[in-house]
Order: sequence, then C-alpha cells, then structure tokens
Amino acid sequence: MTAPSPEITAAWRAGQPVAGVTFAREDLVTILAGEHTGNVGSLIALAQVEPEVIYEVEIDTNFVVPAKQSEIERAD
Repeated sequence: MTAPSPEITAAWRAGQPVAGVTFAREDLVTILAGEHTGNVGSLIALAQVEPEVIYEVEIDTNFVVPAKQSEIERAD
C-alpha cells in the first residue's frame, strides 16, 4: 500500500488532475462491490494511490468506508 504524498493529496483536494486518479474530491459515487454495494456517497479523501487508487467515501454522516477506484462509478 502506498499512501499519497502530501503534494498529491494537496493537488487532489485543490481539484487539480492527478495521474491515475479518475475521480475528484466530493464526487458523488456509487459503490459497485463489497459490503457496501449500492451505497451512494461523496469522496472525501485519497487513502492509497498504488497499486490501486483507494478513496475514502462518506456514505452517511460520519460513516466513511474505503472503496477501490475500480469498484465505484459516478452516481447519476
């Protein structure tokens, strides 16, 4: 697991593009796999960038779960 550098975290939080990172901070996403399948939430942090991007998703007030980039999609 590789946590994002402070520079990558700051860029992502500022809305700047980050190589390999598809979604932006506060994007509304649907979780497609795992225990929380079907939940919709907002991206609040980058937890990991390598080997796969993992975000922290707030699916309810103060309830945050990890989600792999490959297992989420933008919510309609």
